[in-house]
Amino acid sequence: MKYSCVQLLNFPDEILMIIFKKLDNIEVLYSLMNINMRLNQILSDPVFTTQITLMKQNSSTDITSPLSDKVLDRFCFQILPKIHEKIQ
Repeated sequence: MKYSCVQLLNFPDEILMIIFKKLDNIEVLYSLMNINMRLNQILSDPVFTTQITLMKQNSSTDITSPLSDKVLDRFCFQILPKIHEKIQ
């Protein structure tokens, strides 16, 4: 059997939504926003933008801490301006 190279963008939008819903909203937005217009459109869905917590929680210790300055800056200057009307 030959190896095939499947890229993320080869999947239909519905499958991408299922995958992204399993991940943390902040991480998905931070990692994938502004890569291309298709991902921007998918990530603008209310599933990802309605509720955003700019904190991170360590699942093993239940300790909540602020995001790093780098991540927070990207959110404030690049991501939030694009989705601000969708946040509740």
